[in-house]
Amino acid sequence: MNGKPIERESARLFDETGVHETPRSSVSERARISATLALLPPATRSLLDVGCGRGALLHETTVPFAVGTDLARRGIRHVRRPAVISSMLALPFPDRSFDVVLCAETLEHLDPVDLPRATAELRRVAARAIVVTVPYAEDPLAWSHRCPACGTVFHLHGHRSVFTPERLTDFFPGAARYEVRGAWPVRPMSPALLRFRTGMLGLWKYTRHTRCPECGNQAFENHERRLLYRAVDALNDVLHPRRSRFRWLLLRVELRPETR
Repeated sequence: MNGKPIERESARLFDETGVHETPRSSVSERARISATLALLPPATRSLLDVGCGRGALLHETTVPFAVGTDLARRGIRHVRRPAVISSMLALPFPDRSFDVVLCAETLEHLDPVDLPRATAELRRVAARAIVVTVPYAEDPLAWSHRCPACGTVFHLHGHRSVFTPERLTDFFPGAARYEVRGAWPVRPMSPALLRFRTGMLGLWKYTRHTRCPECGNQAFENHERRLLYRAVDALNDVLHPRRSRFRWLLLRVELRPETR
């Protein structure tokens, strides 16, 4: 199934860089996976992981029948469970064909205009529940870089939508029950310091898989090694000594019997 251009561009980010070549094994990533799987309802017999990547969640779950789907080809070849290449805007499965539909760290990559269609597809395929995880009220500037070749400012991971608990639950109206959790406490970043670091100092967030979505440039300096970047981070730690916000927002939507 073909997605819209922005969904295709998000897939290109993963297909044209090495994001999915190496498993992510940081403490925070393991905590996210554990928190996500803990939201699966008891006695789940079948699971669809939409936006499965290289299958990190599929490989950890004990659900007897688990299937993955993703539009990016480079990651899905690592999945050791059944998996298909497809757009989440038109999932190639019948109505209510899985007990639970999981969509982890995927919705934020979509154009906001596509979110109603994507979340409607999650509801259509789910029989009992939907589990969704996204970044928690993310400030896109904190994860952005400016391309030295063309000047484009872009999110390093291709995020295009920002979610609060209220906005996320609004995409799943009429449910029997909602369970909202936060995972991985972090320090908030001062918006003023962030604007100063990027706008005045010209220092940006970096990943080794940085790729400009406009011109395709992948030659970027790691600004995080600079003393001024570290100084701004240290000042932010003084201003925000407590880990008072969460990195990830997790939601379980339990469907009403009449919608199953």
